[in-house]
Amino acid sequence: MTRKYSLLIEGDESGYSAHVPELPAILVTGKSIEEVTNRATEAIQLYWESMQSGMSPTAFRKEIEVELPA
Repeated sequence: MTRKYSLLIEGDESGYSAHVPELPAILVTGKSIEEVTNRATEAIQLYWESMQSGMSPTAFRKEIEVELPA
């Protein structure tokens, strides 16, 4: 399964930081945009691997959409 996430990047030539709004626990830093993008990709993969390993064998995940007032 493929999922898309937003990566918000801030910084300049001296360094960058980025976070994933959909997964607030993920914050990465690096010397280039490419580096923070690669680190964020790895962090997201590790995040989901840890979530899967913490689930009981009988549990399953279902994604739902919830409409909230603006």
